[in-house]
Amino acid sequence: MAFGDRLAAVRRGNGLTQEQFAEQLQVSRQAVSKWESGRGYPEMEKILYICNRYQVSIADLFAEEAPVPAAAETRPAPEQEASPLPRATLGSAVGAFLTNLSPKNKWLAGAVLVGIGALAGIIGLILRGGDTDMATTIWIAAIIIFGVAEAATAGLTSIWFVLGSVAGLIAAVCGGPVWLQVGLFFAVSIAALAFTRPLVVRLMKKDIRPTNADRVLNSVGRVTERIDNALPSGAVYIDGKTWTARSADGEVIEPDAAVRILRMEGVKLIVQKEP
Repeated sequence: MAFGDRLAAVRRGNGLTQEQFAEQLQVSRQAVSKWESGRGYPEMEKILYICNRYQVSIADLFAEEAPVPAAAETRPAPEQEASPLPRATLGSAVGAFLTNLSPKNKWLAGAVLVGIGALAGIIGLILRGGDTDMATTIWIAAIIIFGVAEAATAGLTSIWFVLGSVAGLIAAVCGGPVWLQVGLFFAVSIAALAFTRPLVVRLMKKDIRPTNADRVLNSVGRVTERIDNALPSGAVYIDGKTWTARSADGEVIEPDAAVRILRMEGVKLIVQKEP
């Protein structure tokens, strides 16, 4: 099974859509689609996160790309502490967005940005004499251009500028000056982005279902192997699976004790003994 097929099987096995899987990995849905169709590979950081999060080995993911020789002696890999994904910042989010855009969408995004800058300049030059008919034509053209760009990308990238252009058109029809038209365009566009984008994000997240790993958090499990951070050792049985476990406060916990799962670090559960 190729990497893309194997990745899709892991995602479906955990009951995730491409959108939900992309949110877990902090990438765009297009990036997940590209990986699953065999047109690219995730970064090593993402691959390690997938392996630890969904309990799949790198050898399984890349079995067809890099087959292991039959005569090779396999040794158990040392237990590693997986680091959580770094917290996303505005810069990293913008960089990931641009990186995962297709070439077509990159050109469209660039054209939209250039169009926004050129629009303000063109209005100032042409409307210096106060030609209202020309202003109306420009704003109608802007509405059409931004609307077509939004329809082509379908990613809520330029719909805000359509609303801003409508505000500029209304100001032009009412005989408002150029500075007012341009000011309304930017003000309405920014306001629309600020007020509607969070709503759209919440609507997209409402159907996200927790993964098998998330379901065990804050649940109570049973110790099946003595938990001792100094060795280290320990295992907990919960929700039909046995997990590697460590004590949150360093206390040694004997088998058959009830423990509460506080958090997850990599593939280990951090637990605390129930009183």
